[in-house]
Amino acid sequence: MQGTSSGYHPSDWKLTKRLLGYMRPFTGIFLGIVLTAFGRHGVYALVVPLIIMLIIDYILLPVPGGDHWFLLLLRGLTGVQSREGTLALLCLLIVVLAVVRGFFHVAHITLRATLSQRILRVMRRDFYRALIHKSFSYLDRVMSGQIISRVTSDMGAIDLFYSETVREVFRHGMQLLFTLYILSSVDPELTLLCCLPLPVIFLFTSLYSGRVSGYLSRAKSQFGDLSGILVEGIVGHKLIATHGREAHIMERFRAENQAYVETSLGASLVQSLYRPSSAAMVAVGLALVIFVGGQHVASGTLTVGEMVLFGIYFTQLVGPVRMFARLVMFYQDALASARRVFEVMDVGEDVPEAPDAVELTDVRGEVAFEGVSFSYGDRETISGVSLRVEPGEKVALVGHVGSGKTTLAELVPRFYDVTGGRVTLDGVDVRDVKLSSLRRSVGMVLQDVYVFSDTIRSNIAFGKPDASDEEVEAAASAAQIHEFIPSLPDGYRTVVGERGVTLSGGQRQRLTIARTLLTNPRVLILDDSTSNVDAETETLIRRAIDELLRGRTAIIITQRASTCEAADKVIVMEGGRIAASGTHRQLLQSSPQYRRLIESQAFTMEADGDG
Repeated sequence: MQGTSSGYHPSDWKLTKRLLGYMRPFTGIFLGIVLTAFGRHGVYALVVPLIIMLIIDYILLPVPGGDHWFLLLLRGLTGVQSREGTLALLCLLIVVLAVVRGFFHVAHITLRATLSQRILRVMRRDFYRALIHKSFSYLDRVMSGQIISRVTSDMGAIDLFYSETVREVFRHGMQLLFTLYILSSVDPELTLLCCLPLPVIFLFTSLYSGRVSGYLSRAKSQFGDLSGILVEGIVGHKLIATHGREAHIMERFRAENQAYVETSLGASLVQSLYRPSSAAMVAVGLALVIFVGGQHVASGTLTVGEMVLFGIYFTQLVGPVRMFARLVMFYQDALASARRVFEVMDVGEDVPEAPDAVELTDVRGEVAFEGVSFSYGDRETISGVSLRVEPGEKVALVGHVGSGKTTLAELVPRFYDVTGGRVTLDGVDVRDVKLSSLRRSVGMVLQDVYVFSDTIRSNIAFGKPDASDEEVEAAASAAQIHEFIPSLPDGYRTVVGERGVTLSGGQRQRLTIARTLLTNPRVLILDDSTSNVDAETETLIRRAIDELLRGRTAIIITQRASTCEAADKVIVMEGGRIAASGTHRQLLQSSPQYRRLIESQAFTMEADGDG
């Protein structure tokens, strides 16, 4: 997956132990699955051929002077002595076994579904918990479509590991051992002959499985890429339409879709060639067994019923051998999928919480950057920044796009961790603070606001779900959005569309401000951009921001001269460093970079006004 760690290479044994570890709480269910699987397939498959052998050798073509202990027992229990009556009893026994097999089938399917779904429920929970605790640097590199692919197709492969691989190893293993034991007790020489084709069939099936596995693995990766383009088409729909790039996106989708189809067709071709080839190999083995068995019958060392038993059991020996070869493929596929799933769980926690992390209390709001550096991989974006923000102070960060101002601000709540120096809150290194405590103390209102597909009230109370209705309405009033909400169909209970599409940009921004006001953080990080809104909306947002800033330490990312003029201190960022600092008036006199920024912003605003 794009952006994942290429250094993530746990051993197959470690992955296997981890997969089996998910089964530990459900051991009882698994034992029930193994027993019902053997009852569903193994008992019927083993016993019915023996009954057919008894019918041939002791009823239809009776061996002179011969009898069988099972027939003697059956006649003794039922009192039936005639050949016709015994035949009827044996046929009835086959029917009874089929009915019992049906009960085992129902129980087995129920237990198997229960086991796999319970394990996958736990695994999906662990996966999602790990995902939402990832660092921002990890999520910046990850494609959403590949994440979706890991939750869908990779989880499906892991499901096969639990529902097929582990279960079938036990079931087919028992069936193979019992079958060989019965055959060897009848004719050891013919049993050895039955075993001769089995390694060839296993090798052939393994080669087939390996070839198909390569296709399936490639198809899985291509499906992830296809999902990624699909997600981009949905999320970036407006941008695509705005720039008229529908044909370009469609061509990308067509290419990925075609590659996925070609890989899938390749897998289908290999599968179609395997079936007749495998059937021919089994037919050769069966013909060999019948030929040699027929000679044993002619010589009197084997009965007709026993030869029929060997013929039936030979085909049943092929089944487990084929399945073992396929299980190797299932196992390898599950390991590949487990590696992809566990990689998301294990990699990307770049901001781990310290074992002895402290809880912040009575936060004053003093923020300090002490020789701070930060790098995205090999690219350094912040270099040697030292800055102190006093409690209640308003600091404006200005600079061109890519100057590092947003990254610097996001180091405070530990969206990223510094690669050099340290960031402190009230003198405590933020890496030594409990993340929940830190992020309760540091609020953020960025231009890229997010609104959940939920009620207005739930969105405002997202950071404080136990807030009363009065608290929610007070926050909405301070954010200048309370007057608008009663006009909605269900007021505060109105459900907004996905990502808040039923609200305007200004309404979403004010809703986000209300959300932040409700949590009442002592430190605020604010993106002061109000582009693409009308004058009335901008006025409402400005009032909401003024309310939000009152009494709080604030780091404001801005290009607005009015915001810089109202700030206690202005920091000019350039190339990841502090190029200048001071008040608005001081910098107009002393900093050419600052003057150019303000003049370019004023020119842009004037041009927009003229337009």
